[in-house]
Amino acid sequence: MRKPLHIWITFLACFGLLLAAMAWVSWHTLALERTREEAARDADQQERVRLALWRLDFQASALLMRENARPPTDFRPFHAPEGLVNKAYANVAKGDVLVPSPLLAEVPEHVLLHFQMDARGQVMSPQVPQNDERVLALAQFINADDLTRSEQRLSGLRELLAQPSNPITPQDKVSVSSWNLRRSPVAEPAAPPVLNRRLLTEAACVNAFDLDDTQQQLDASDANLPRHAAWAVQQGQVAQQQSLYNIAENSFRNRAVNAQAEEAIKQQPTIKMKEAPAKPVTKAETVDAKEAFAMKKAEAKMESGAVAMVPAPPPAAASAMPSLAAADPFGGAQADVSAGGGAPMDKAIASRKSTPAANSSRPFQGVWLGKNLILTREAFVDGVRMVQGVWLDWPELHAAWLREITDLFPDAKLEPAANANVGTRPTDDPLRFAALPVRLVPGVIQLPPLPFWTPLRRSLAIALACVVLAAAAVGLVLFGTVALSERRAAFVSAVTHELRTPLTTFRLYSEMLADGMVADEAQRKTYLDTLSGEAGRLSHLVENVLAYARLERGSGQARAENITIGELLDRILPRLKQRADDCRMEVRVHATDADRKTQLHIDAAAVEQILFNLVDNACKYAAPRAAEPVIHVEADTSGKFAMLRVRDSGGGISRSERRRIFHPFHKSADQAAHSAPGVGLGLALCRRLATALGGAITLDTATKDGACFVLRLPK
Repeated sequence: MRKPLHIWITFLACFGLLLAAMAWVSWHTLALERTREEAARDADQQERVRLALWRLDFQASALLMRENARPPTDFRPFHAPEGLVNKAYANVAKGDVLVPSPLLAEVPEHVLLHFQMDARGQVMSPQVPQNDERVLALAQFINADDLTRSEQRLSGLRELLAQPSNPITPQDKVSVSSWNLRRSPVAEPAAPPVLNRRLLTEAACVNAFDLDDTQQQLDASDANLPRHAAWAVQQGQVAQQQSLYNIAENSFRNRAVNAQAEEAIKQQPTIKMKEAPAKPVTKAETVDAKEAFAMKKAEAKMESGAVAMVPAPPPAAASAMPSLAAADPFGGAQADVSAGGGAPMDKAIASRKSTPAANSSRPFQGVWLGKNLILTREAFVDGVRMVQGVWLDWPELHAAWLREITDLFPDAKLEPAANANVGTRPTDDPLRFAALPVRLVPGVIQLPPLPFWTPLRRSLAIALACVVLAAAAVGLVLFGTVALSERRAAFVSAVTHELRTPLTTFRLYSEMLADGMVADEAQRKTYLDTLSGEAGRLSHLVENVLAYARLERGSGQARAENITIGELLDRILPRLKQRADDCRMEVRVHATDADRKTQLHIDAAAVEQILFNLVDNACKYAAPRAAEPVIHVEADTSGKFAMLRVRDSGGGISRSERRRIFHPFHKSADQAAHSAPGVGLGLALCRRLATALGGAITLDTATKDGACFVLRLPK
């Protein structure tokens, strides 16, 4: 019978299509997973960048806040404060008392030098006092080593400011990291080369600072040399502004004191001095103290906006006041003050608001001069316009800031960013600090690799395994169905042949006997014996088929009984000899007394059927070619199991047939027609019966001459 190849081809084609579809779905699903994981990693890296920039900006802002909080007067080694009074509540003239700068004794952390530069380009530092201030500082505030180090730094700063500037330009459009933070290119026109001090002033001031870059810088000790023309003009403007302020304030104070003297006396408690005055206090001194106190209080009210109008200054003061309309260095316009009397005080207040105070400053801006980071701002010190700066220790600052983000970016770096002039917006760089012209370079980030067996991959693997198992199950079912169909066809073919031969014999001989065609008695007896043998053959065939069918359905019930091997052999031996006599063979039993007395608890009928089938196979297949017409039945109970061997001396079983001899219906129609009678159920039935008894039946391949089947039974 031909195997149904088209069934298997169809099955394999469907299975291949299923695997291809599963592979396509898995590929795209894994691609989506990779995209999602990359997006998650990008989001994580961007969050790291934001956190790192937040930490760094916090440190930079703290540094800027600390320096912005310094008053402009701290950038002098010593300064003369205003508004001081002595124990007698008398005003102390400005310049009688000097206060040392906090920067003189100790340089703050991450700072190399504090300095300021005037309009003629002269650079001075509070850490490097000159002349008499130097002697005073060495005597009480600093040591010689610190002063020498500060002088060296100041000398290096002067050389740096005298060099041509090398401005930093924004980088081109590049991928700043693996998470696709991109910046658009910003095209800036090439600036002509200028000196670093000009770059410093442009970063600090809104309006141009009047510097003469062609003039040689002066040393701080050359105080008596002639100054630049712009310096004299600026000093004259400042002097006129200060004169205007003093006249307006004195006029207001004189009139306010007369109006509020009595009230101030009532509100002021009597102060007892710890030390007796050296001389009695006169009435004039008492009045001066009262006027000073009242003037202070009135000035506070004026600053808070409580007083709106101010009387006109005295005629002498009015005639001395010139009409001034100078431009405000911060970009505003000053209010004109007329020389006539009766000028309103709101004009004076407007002039005071639009004109910078005598000691005021703008916030610091960061600027790069080569590889040096400097903070710079515009300031007015005693009415003089200055550029003040802080020279930062960039290597130390760089290392300190990187330590703040080591847990986020171990290989990060900080690099200079493009300088931004005051009032302008810095370059749109996502990695740039908000407070300083510094940008973060995260570097290569070593992240742990993703696990191979992600939840999605495990799900896909399980799904693929289920598909393969389902396909295997379908294949097994299909194989079983095809095999069953083949066995059924083989069974029908074999049974048809096995039934046709005895039925033909039955019909022929019965008709001949019925018609009286056989007159000879001996011939008649021969025909009857033939009919009896065919009937036994049909009975044995039907018995095997029914027994196998019962075992297949699982409805066979074993009838176990206690019996010895000797009793079992004696019961089955006559039937075995009768079958051997039909093919002119002999059955010999080999069993010792100990073997015959061995007790078994088995189904004796099943054992008899197994032994009969084995002897029947020996008669059918070994008899024609047997070297010795003897079938040996041997018993062996020396081991754990009881062994019954059925051995012949025929041609044996080939290697190709050894694997299939126990398969049911292992006999095609052609084999059934050209071989001994049978349907191929004998050995398959023997194996099923032996398994049902708790034993097994095997072919002893060690036997060279003939075939030897071994039945193993539990004791």
